[in-house]
Amino acid sequence: MLKKAGQPTILLADSDLELLDKNAALLQEMGLFNHLHAENGSEALAMVRNFSPDLLILSQNLPDISGLTILSKVRQIEEDHAKTIIVIYGDKISERVLAKAGRIGVDDIIIAPYDDDTFKRQIYNTLYEEDDPRVEEAERLNERCSELIQVGKLDEALDTCNDILKLSDNAEVYYNMGYILSVRGDYDGALKSFKKATLINNQHARAFKQMGLIYQRLGRIDDAQLNLERAAELHMVLNQESEAEEILNTVLTLRPNTTNVYNTLGIIYRHQGRLQEAVGAYDKARKVHPDDENIFFNLARVYIDLNDIPNAQEALRKALSLNRRFTPAADLLRATELGIKLRT
Repeated sequence: MLKKAGQPTILLADSDLELLDKNAALLQEMGLFNHLHAENGSEALAMVRNFSPDLLILSQNLPDISGLTILSKVRQIEEDHAKTIIVIYGDKISERVLAKAGRIGVDDIIIAPYDDDTFKRQIYNTLYEEDDPRVEEAERLNERCSELIQVGKLDEALDTCNDILKLSDNAEVYYNMGYILSVRGDYDGALKSFKKATLINNQHARAFKQMGLIYQRLGRIDDAQLNLERAAELHMVLNQESEAEEILNTVLTLRPNTTNVYNTLGIIYRHQGRLQEAVGAYDKARKVHPDDENIFFNLARVYIDLNDIPNAQEALRKALSLNRRFTPAADLLRATELGIKLRT
């Protein structure tokens, strides 16, 4: 939340100059005009020291210093000064990065792909929303709405949702409305509400899941699969593997030969130490898609965890036969041949 009145000084850092200009234009649409631009992490840190910006909007994928590293360094620099607001954005932000960012003190993370409205909404909320008394009232009403849903008072809950929307657009409110409408069998209305929830918060895994389940009931299998896989992906990012596993198994009831689902299940099983199940998942994946070298590479890593080096080597050689330039597979195969103790 912004601590001082007036125009904040905002530092934008991204090596993609087109995206840098686009984000600057979005800030101007919000009435925020005082910008500094940096094209790499070193330049960003220098500007932090020289100009003390109020808000940093950083790409995680800067070429020399990642957004996460800048976050860490800024928090070290601040000492007793007022806390700088820091937002990190990017695609393929792993659960490890999310967890570390939270520990260091990130104010918000925007995960790509995101649209213009999502970017502006998250920046606005990070800067100002806690100052708005309407937000506190909306949060109180939202808690009341959840309580009403739990005791089955759906009409009263829906009225409360509409009262909240007079105060503030809120993804959780639209999610609750979607739930109520779906219980009533109003699937069209429920879908509209869940879609609004995901437009406000493109990381709302439960809304994507519910849309997928409704599309499944309606027999719209392509839409069901798309939304369920998005929900599973978001649960994976949040390290909620049990939720992701449940959703992925639902996808397999719709489309039993979905390679990427087996691949993701293999990753989940391996993380959880369910190694034989991971082998089974990768075996199914390679039967569906025998020309994907990544499946054989992931299978090899499970065999290494099982200390089954011959089968690991066989899987790695298969990966390399499919892609001779697959360097990680070549390096891992060489390590197994040299008897190097491996941590994969």
